[in-house]
Amino acid sequence: MQKTTLSTALIATVLLGLSACTVTPARVSYSGPTISVPVIAVVSRPPPPPRVEVIETAPAQDYFWVAGYWGWRDNQHVWVNGHWERHREHEHWVAHRWDKDERGNWRLHEGHWQHN
Repeated sequence: MQKTTLSTALIATVLLGLSACTVTPARVSYSGPTISVPVIAVVSRPPPPPRVEVIETAPAQDYFWVAGYWGWRDNQHVWVNGHWERHREHEHWVAHRWDKDERGNWRLHEGHWQHN
């Protein structure tokens, strides 16, 4: 009986938490073919594991989900929510990524559109 009550309370808490989730679309600017990918942060601490995101229905059939990522601001990792992005003809999205360099530092490479 006590396990059932605990399980029910846990499920209710999870569902209540998920009901408050929102996805806020972000705008990604683009000014032509990308020649090099800017490194937008170099830090000594690795990013935390990716967060689990609730992906709601796409706003239209020609949209795809751009996953969230850990950015860097004010000397700390900050989560940047994923968002829907419209497909572009002859291009594909290359996600933000963290790479460890030869000195042991972590480099954040900016996400960008790339010509196919």
